[in-house]
Amino acid sequence: MASSSSPQESFPSLPTLYFKDRCSLPVLTAASSNNNNVDDDVPLLPAELTHSILVEYSTWGDLAKLACVQRQWQTLVADAAQESQQAMWDLAQALLHGHSGLQTNPELAMKYLLQLSNMQIDVETGFPTVATTTHNNINNNNKPFAPAMREIATNYLLGHGVAHDSAQGVAWLKASHVHGQDVDAAYELAQILEHGRHGVDIDVYDAFAWFEKAAQSGHVEAMAELALCYELGCGVEQSDEKALEWYRKAALEGHGTAKYSVGEFFEEARGVPQSDEEAALWYYKAALDGDEDGQVALRRLEDIARIVVPGAGRLLDG
Repeated sequence: MASSSSPQESFPSLPTLYFKDRCSLPVLTAASSNNNNVDDDVPLLPAELTHSILVEYSTWGDLAKLACVQRQWQTLVADAAQESQQAMWDLAQALLHGHSGLQTNPELAMKYLLQLSNMQIDVETGFPTVATTTHNNINNNNKPFAPAMREIATNYLLGHGVAHDSAQGVAWLKASHVHGQDVDAAYELAQILEHGRHGVDIDVYDAFAWFEKAAQSGHVEAMAELALCYELGCGVEQSDEKALEWYRKAALEGHGTAKYSVGEFFEEARGVPQSDEEAALWYYKAALDGDEDGQVALRRLEDIARIVVPGAGRLLDG
């Protein structure tokens, strides 16, 4: 395709953000051009930029793709300007990760996320608290928005778009759970405290407390972690009975490793009367989920399993 640098030609409208070293170039509009066949709202590219595009992208197919991206970008920004919660969330994600035609701008994304969260910063503590005014609320929704709060926490913990601040990260995770009923935030916080991630000091007692909050709210992985805490006496007094209780709850929710642990407790008579039959049943359930320990344990109790567990033979012979 022959290149042209004539400003009279109509090319797909492309945002200047695609051309990092040419963002200062003026954009001609149809109103200021002599091309009467172009909609007045469609911007035209200056001749220098047109030539650069044709050299760099060479095909109309590439130009068309970029034009489509710009359309997504324009729609995203326009919807966010109307303070649609979903649109503003999408815009923040686009700015964080660089999609929908936008370059990454985590600093600006953080501003949108703070507005989305419907929280405000306490002037005395510097930590998030429930907003007392409604001017920042999207669609007049006074409820805190948990996904935004957890995203803010992640950015503080990773130093993405804001200076790394583990205390702020922890505070936003707590706020997401307490004010946004975000059970995943409680589980994530427990993991951070248990392993000392992101510069946060290890605190097994606090970790146990947050695992318990998440488990009591129905978080299956937290149930299994809580059971392990009781089994090992990590952050709480050791209790086989409590460990088995929570392993069983997690197992009944489909957690494969927890199913194996229930079987192990029955086989070893930990917090429950010894029963190879019950152990074989739980090992079989774990093995069906692909748990390798469950498969090994089932073969160890193969003779019993073939008798008391329907279908165990097919699994063992497979």
